[in-house]
Amino acid sequence: MIELWLHLRTDPRRTRTLVDALKALARLAQLERGCLAAHVFTECHDSRQVYYREAWDAEENLQSMLCSERFTHLVELMEMATEPPSLDFRTISEIQGLEFAWRARHRQAGQPLTPGAINGQLTMPECGNLEANSS
Repeated sequence: MIELWLHLRTDPRRTRTLVDALKALARLAQLERGCLAAHVFTECHDSRQVYYREAWDAEENLQSMLCSERFTHLVELMEMATEPPSLDFRTISEIQGLEFAWRARHRQAGQPLTPGAINGQLTMPECGNLEANSS
């Protein structure tokens, strides 16, 4: 999976316009082959910080999108930023779920790695004093 991450800082008076335009692009993105998700969000304490994210199943599909008119429009929206925007492409090779946290907590607690279930749910051991280990 490859993610496109865009971060923009905008003038507060233009945030709503920018967010609406990005939402429209996100809706179009989700119709394209290989787009797994598209999201727009702002910082909860600073709505001038706007984020746009797309997730793609394969590099070929992402490259096709990068040659599209929709991407050209995304680049044009980047010009609304009050500071230079940040555009990243992140390749993700593995995604793990709750089991990852469960294994880490069991290792930290020195317990064997055999799942113990209570009512069909994973039980999380105490990790000990994690604050002392996180310096």
